[in-house]
This record gives sequence, structure tokens and C-alpha cells, in this order.
Amino acid sequence: MLIDFFYHFGLLLRNFKKKETCLEYSYEIEKMVVFIGSLTINELYGKELDFKQRKNILVKITPEIEAGNFDLFWDFFYMFDVYSSIAKGIKLNNLVFPQFNSENAFTLENFYHLDLKNAVKNTLEIKNKNIIVFTGANMSGKSTTMKSISIIVLLAHLGIAVPAEYCNIPFYDSIFLHFSVNDNLKEGYSHFAQEIMNVKSVLLELKSKNCFVIFDEIFSGTNINDAAQITVNTVNGLTKFKNSLFIFSTHLNLIENHLSENRNVLLLNLECFVKNNEMSFTYKLKEGWSRLEIGKLLFDQYGLNELLNPQNFH
Repeated sequence: MLIDFFYHFGLLLRNFKKKETCLEYSYEIEKMVVFIGSLTINELYGKELDFKQRKNILVKITPEIEAGNFDLFWDFFYMFDVYSSIAKGIKLNNLVFPQFNSENAFTLENFYHLDLKNAVKNTLEIKNKNIIVFTGANMSGKSTTMKSISIIVLLAHLGIAVPAEYCNIPFYDSIFLHFSVNDNLKEGYSHFAQEIMNVKSVLLELKSKNCFVIFDEIFSGTNINDAAQITVNTVNGLTKFKNSLFIFSTHLNLIENHLSENRNVLLLNLECFVKNNEMSFTYKLKEGWSRLEIGKLLFDQYGLNELLNPQNFH
């Protein structure tokens, strides 16, 4: 099996199109080709070996193992497997490599979430603004859309192709993604206190770095009046960090007028319709604030009103 593995892997590397890879990695491939050739076991491929021949192979490779050359080879092999898997994923999913700009423009054309079959594609273009606020009904796709954007930003910064037809974004020094916040028992923080600490950690980073930040349903851990006031204060305060991008989602309809007046804020929602008490979602991005409230409708559709009716208890 050892001979079979090195023979076929060496053959793969020798036929690898090194011109399509970066020069540094081409050198790494060439070094591994030389190493495999130094084992002088290729000529034994496909042959029946007796005990003496097998022993001679072990005698040959033992010094290489002791010298650490096999460790270097396995490190290369594992990463080669990683790169190959990434390349296959990019080709199978028709992903595109991102572009980065210094104009602080953020453009994603026909982006989508990789985990969704027949995913609805959206386009997002942000210029001269540094804050996005998502509103909309439950189940409309706000969190999924925000996660789709987050995945693209993460993959782009890892140098990997992204699920979009075109991607041109700034390069950020730090990325913060807060999608679900729990209390911190070890530190003694409640849900809301943990939210406060998350915002503080972002503000400290912003002193010296450009950041990409997402807060899904920010300040949901406190009462609606407190949440409204501090959300507006947070958004207004973050507008001064022009080279960073902040994405929020909220159900606080009472702050619509405050945020609509802010020129640095882009208001977006996921389209949803209600007709004859039936909901339909297009999952398409629209500009503006969504005032649609479907909590009571869902409450009734899932039969909770009926279950809570005293007449149904005997």
C-alpha cells in the first residue's frame, strides 16, 4: 500500500498544472516530487515483493523518517487535500473570487446562502453609508440574509471564493458576528449584560481597526423602552466610524423615525405579504422599514388561542 500510495500521488504531482498555481506553491510541489523520487520505490510498483525487498524499503525510508522529511511530506499532503477539497467545492458550486477596494464600497450581486436549495438571490450595494438596519416579520429571512452576508465576508477574508455572482468589498481588520446571545454564568452576566459587553468589545476594537459587525436583534434582553433608546444611541454613535460596516436587525418599530432621519443608515426589509390571514414570503430585499406584524397571526395559526381558551378545559 505504501508503494501504491506514493506512486499514484507522485504521478498526480508530476502532472499537476503548476502554471495555474502561485509560484511559491509550485516550488512546494516540486520539492515533494523530488522527495518521492528519492525513495526509489516507484520502480517496485505493481510487482510482487519478497521479504528481503520489503525489508530493503524499510531500511531506505527509516533515515528519512528520522530526519523529519516524512513529517514535512505529511504536512504538505494534508494541506494539499484541504486545498483540493476547497477547489472542488468552488467548482461544483460555481463560486466567484472576491475583489477588495479602498473606497469603502460594499457590493454583492446575486448572493445567496450555500445551505439552501433553490436559494433566492439578492443584490446589495452600499455607498456612503456604514449602517444597515434589517426589519421585517418573523420567518421573512432576515437572519438568513445576514448570515449569507457574513459567510461571504468571512470566506472573502480567508481568500476563498464566495456564493455570489460578484463581490467587491473593503478589507476589514476585525469581524464580529453576534447572532445569538446567551447569559454568561461564569462571568455573572445576564443576557442583556452580555449584549452590553459585546458592544463594548466592538467599540474598543474600533479605536484602531476597521470592523465588520453584525448584531441580530440587538438589545432584545431588556425592556422595549430601554432597548429603543440605547439602540438609537448605538446606531448614531457608530456612524462616525466611516470605514467600518455595521448590520443590525430589530423589531423595534417605535425607532423607525429616529433611524430614517440618519443619512448614514440604510433601511432594508425582506418582502412579506399577508392576504386572507395567509402569509407569503418572497425573501427579496427591499428598501425601507417593514411595519408588518404577524406575531398575533402566528399565535392563532398554531392554535394557541384555542388551547388557552378556558372553555376547552374540563
